[in-house]
Amino acid sequence: MNKNKYAFASMLCFSLIAGLVSTSSAESRNVADTLEQSAMVSALASRSALNAAAMAGERLGVAGMRGTVLYSDDQGQHWQQASVPVSVSLTGICFADAANGWAVGHRGVILATRDGGVHWTRQMEGGQAAKSILQVRQNPDQIDEARRLVAEGADKPFLAVQCMGDGRVLALGAYGLAFSTQNAGQSWQPVLALLDGSDSQHLNAVQVLGGRVYVAGEQGALMRVNNDLRGFTRFSSPYEGSFFGLLATRNNSLLAVGLRGHVFRSVDQGTSWQPVTVASSKSLTAATELRDGSLLLADESGQGWLSRDDGRSFRAVLPEERFPLIALLALPDGGSLAVGTNGITRFPPSALR
Repeated sequence: MNKNKYAFASMLCFSLIAGLVSTSSAESRNVADTLEQSAMVSALASRSALNAAAMAGERLGVAGMRGTVLYSDDQGQHWQQASVPVSVSLTGICFADAANGWAVGHRGVILATRDGGVHWTRQMEGGQAAKSILQVRQNPDQIDEARRLVAEGADKPFLAVQCMGDGRVLALGAYGLAFSTQNAGQSWQPVLALLDGSDSQHLNAVQVLGGRVYVAGEQGALMRVNNDLRGFTRFSSPYEGSFFGLLATRNNSLLAVGLRGHVFRSVDQGTSWQPVTVASSKSLTAATELRDGSLLLADESGQGWLSRDDGRSFRAVLPEERFPLIALLALPDGGSLAVGTNGITRFPPSALR
């Protein structure tokens, strides 16, 4: 899936945001293999770089650099560190219910938990992913490309994960990497519709709306597959920059956010996209829908942007700069949790009015 050329700006920005740069092999660096080395327990873990957040029932879970996973049972007042069998950076996390969840990250790692994020086990890594792709390829060009993946080993990151219910999970990543499970991770298979349709573009964000799966990525990539992960559609993109966030609202709108303050909104299931003005030239990195239906965006400086009209317009909130934010999570109290390069912060409801 290597490309001779891809958008430098996209790679540079996303490397800053989520640590996309692939991990070199442990052998070449003469250090412990990060796929075999457990995440180090640290009292400062909640201040480390974090990339993702999700809810397991009423429990909060976050994940980030060097295999760090934290969980909180008091809405983020106190955090405990989970047991994680790898020390690669984790970039996505989701929970199907209060007990079952998945996290994905560098080197093609997919982790699973059965106790709400307290303990994690490894279900797949990049070497296994490459071999799985090789097994399903048929034409000579695809076989040669898959063989290169096998030779390169576990060096390509997953960047997003979506829990879809009934034991179904979708994991997406760099160079069009796409895998799914239908049985809660007992087995993982390549998603050929996305592997073939993505043109090897990085797939950064995923959302489910109206029984369909929407994906956004680099170079303006916007695409959709049916709930069975077939029936691929690529949308005409409204711009050529990368998208880092995708949000499906309760009013059946879609928002895609990305570089230099770009926001686009669709009300027809992705067929057309209209620009939304946000008074910022900074890259937008996260999006969530709050309890009251308001939409909250965050950028690489920690600035927030709030919409009360389903994404038609946004105004600035949280004006003081904090640190680059990478993920937002709506909280039951009407506020939001945010994670980024300096760890965890909370936005109370009073700050989002």
